[in-house]
Amino acid sequence: MEATLYLPYYDYNDGAFDVSNDYYKGDEYAKAMASEYNMNKDVVFNSILESKNDSRSLLQGSDGNLYKLGSTTSQGIEKVAYSSCKCVLYNTDGKDETVDGLITHFARQEPFVEMIEFDVDTSEEEFESEIALWKREHSGINKYKEYKGEEWSWMNEPKRDIRMHFKNNGNEDLYSVLENCKIMDIMEDGSIVIFVERLRIIDKFF
Repeated sequence: MEATLYLPYYDYNDGAFDVSNDYYKGDEYAKAMASEYNMNKDVVFNSILESKNDSRSLLQGSDGNLYKLGSTTSQGIEKVAYSSCKCVLYNTDGKDETVDGLITHFARQEPFVEMIEFDVDTSEEEFESEIALWKREHSGINKYKEYKGEEWSWMNEPKRDIRMHFKNNGNEDLYSVLENCKIMDIMEDGSIVIFVERLRIIDKFF
């Protein structure tokens, strides 16, 4: 089954927020921002911790450290954007996934496994970076499987929520979220096998 996947990424724009004058002294803020950018320019920030009013004071870099940017104020520019890639989904039998199969998972609210074959010609740069980061995190955790055990590795697998657009049997647009996905395997051709905790049908997200 053909679908389009969307992953969030941090849309860096220093002009989108103001920083309180009393947090950093002199040029410390500029140096901190330059250092963080140089460490993370090839990948998205791991996560964005935000408060209810959409102001953000902490960013978590891909190195796992939290970086405080002082008191921030949203200027109406969304910091989290979504990048996309077309793909083909396969079920656990290695056959094309079907709309009926996905709807069954949704109706039962059950975990399931999918193989995702990416159409790299349609992949946006940020999507490729996010997938590469996710694969590195998966590989990093699994280095310790022999010592920590499979249960520890599985519990610490990095998760992603993936938005997905596909057509139903009536050729109508459907939008969903694959929640708490974990990589189970990485294939030689770059495809991945993922565990999906839950499929949620949502309204159009763009």
